[in-house]
Amino acid sequence: MDQDKFYFPGKHYFLSHSVGAQPKTYEARWRDGFTAPWREAGGDVWGPWFDAAEGFKQGLAPIIGADAEDICPLANVSEGVSRVLLSLPERPGRRKIVLSEDDFPTVGFALAQGRRLGYELVFLPGGARLADPDAWAPAFEDDVQLVAVMQVFSNTAVRSPVAEIARRAREKGVYTLIDAAQAAGAVPLRLNDWAPDFAVGTSQKYLCGGTGASYLWARRETAKDCAPLNVGWFSHVDPYAFDIRHFEYADGAARFTGGTPSFAPLAGAAAGQEIINAHGVDAIFAHNQRLLSRLFAALPQAAFLSMTAEGARGSSAIIKVRDYEAAAAALARAGVIHDTRLGGVRVSVHLYNDEGDIDALIEAITPYL
Repeated sequence: MDQDKFYFPGKHYFLSHSVGAQPKTYEARWRDGFTAPWREAGGDVWGPWFDAAEGFKQGLAPIIGADAEDICPLANVSEGVSRVLLSLPERPGRRKIVLSEDDFPTVGFALAQGRRLGYELVFLPGGARLADPDAWAPAFEDDVQLVAVMQVFSNTAVRSPVAEIARRAREKGVYTLIDAAQAAGAVPLRLNDWAPDFAVGTSQKYLCGGTGASYLWARRETAKDCAPLNVGWFSHVDPYAFDIRHFEYADGAARFTGGTPSFAPLAGAAAGQEIINAHGVDAIFAHNQRLLSRLFAALPQAAFLSMTAEGARGSSAIIKVRDYEAAAAALARAGVIHDTRLGGVRVSVHLYNDEGDIDALIEAITPYL
């Protein structure tokens, strides 16, 4: 799938869970959307720059199953989580925030600041159980304000039943925040259909868009009740009113914007979005799952430290090895680009991987199992 459209630092690139491969058109999109207007338009640069930001939202919308107007571009996931936390309406009796021990730490760090506001954090045990909606039952109690859910957990590859979690939470009046960082671009999202309250993600990984092009999605019905603490002139209903004594929140996701957006990474991120949208996430997901099935069938089940069950896994795997340093050296010689978690070899597949990549990985790692 379009291997010729990306740059790879090795023969076999298995690092999309950390940094997606760079599209060959990235620099052109960045130049056309950011530096060229800056150089050529002078004082009229704001129009082209805002076009780049709008283009980012339009390109992301079909990938996450959303409408562009419900997307707020931000610099990183932590910023999105914090803006959600500091916007929620006060609701008597709802003082708990539920998350999992397997969440990416930045989410936990951001949510832990809720203790300053009187919230109590409740950590659900991690592991394969998180693929079962019933494991999330403590999140659906009357004293819960927010449940945070990673759609795909980065260290276990467990895929959460986010649609069912969102449904149950909605029935109980609990706000839902989905972390789609390890899913968007490789695993289908249907935010409009699932109707959680919020979702955050980044272009850095499977969206192949680099850093600085992250996003917060907010359900319109929820956003109208939220009053973000982090505001700026683009959070205002009329950014160009220039009345310092009067502030009124913008409608929907726009109220989370804050100050001037970082236009440069949004312009470059369009390169990855174009490729993802050309194939469609459903097709990419099916492709990735076929490659994972090939890997899982070739190695003993005991060799995996991450989720392998079809229907409950994301796009990555952690392979247990006897000696990581020796295995890593062998993989490097074979041109297999990977990283490590839990003392094992962590790899992920994406649209630019093929059967040849999987077979090279299998051959290089088998002697070290």
